[in-house]
Amino acid sequence: MLEDFDYQEQQMIVNAHMSLEDYENTDYYRLVEVMSARPKDKRPMSLWDFAASLDKTERR
Repeated sequence: MLEDFDYQEQQMIVNAHMSLEDYENTDYYRLVEVMSARPKDKRPMSLWDFAASLDKTERR
């Protein structure tokens, strides 16, 4: 498990250009949330968006 954390740290240093100090001082759980964020078109549709899509379908 420790190697998993080290690998994640390595990836952030190499790909996100974070310093070792920046990574180790970062809130890990928040970092995981940010790194797993999806673009709007890849997220599940919200109830409001779903209702709007039904409304558009009915008007055709």
